[in-house]
Amino acid sequence: MLSKKPFVFALGLCMLCSFLLTNAATMLKPLQQKNQAIDQQKNILKVLGVIDTADGVDADDIGHLYATHIQQKWVNKDGDIVDTETNHPIFLYMKKRQVEAFAIPIAGYGLWSMLYGYFSIEGDGETVRGITFYQHGETPGLGAEVEAQWFQDNFVGKKIATAAGEFTSIGIVRGKVKDVVPAGKAPHYVDGISGATITSKGVETFLKEGLKHYEPFSKRLRNKELVM
Repeated sequence: MLSKKPFVFALGLCMLCSFLLTNAATMLKPLQQKNQAIDQQKNILKVLGVIDTADGVDADDIGHLYATHIQQKWVNKDGDIVDTETNHPIFLYMKKRQVEAFAIPIAGYGLWSMLYGYFSIEGDGETVRGITFYQHGETPGLGAEVEAQWFQDNFVGKKIATAAGEFTSIGIVRGKVKDVVPAGKAPHYVDGISGATITSKGVETFLKEGLKHYEPFSKRLRNKELVM
C-alpha cells in the first residue's frame, strides 16, 4: 500500500510556495506601482521636452520635475479641459498660465503587438513636439525601430493641420518623404521604417484615431480660443 506521506509533503510544499508567492506579490505591488508611475512620468517629461533623456535622472528628480511642470487633466468632446476623469487624459506643460505644449497617450496594433506611447503637440495646436514609445513587441531591427531616435525625430516640427487649420494628422510613407510626397504636403508626413510597412501603417492609423479625440481642444488652441 502506498504511503500518503509523499503526497501530504508535496501538498504542504505547494501550499507553502503559494503562500510565499502571494505574499511576495502583495508586498512588491506598491513598489511596482511606484515604478510604473515613475516610468509614465519619465516618458511624458521626455516627449514634452522637459528632459532630453532619463539617463542620470533619478526617481526623485523625475517626480519633482513632473509635479513642477505637468498638469494632468482630461478633455471632453467639446475640447474643454476638465478635472473630472474622462476616457481622454491630457498632460499639460504650462508656462505663465499658457499651454506651452501638451501630451496625449497613444496606443494601437502594429504587426505583432500593441504599441504604447505618448505624442506631444506645441501650444499652437498644430506643430508636433515629439513622440515616444515605451512598450511594444515588434521585431528588433524592423518594427522595433519605432523606438529609434531617428524615427522619433522624424515627427518633430511636423504639422497635424493644414495652413487653413483643417486636421490632417501625420502620415508615414514607404521610403523618404522628399521622394514620394509633394513639397506642399511634406509637413504632414514622415519617413517610414524600411521593411516594417505594417507597423508603420499601424502607427499612422492609431495616431490619427487618437488625435481625433483631442482635435476639438487642438482646434481651440489654433484659433486662440482657449482660456486657462
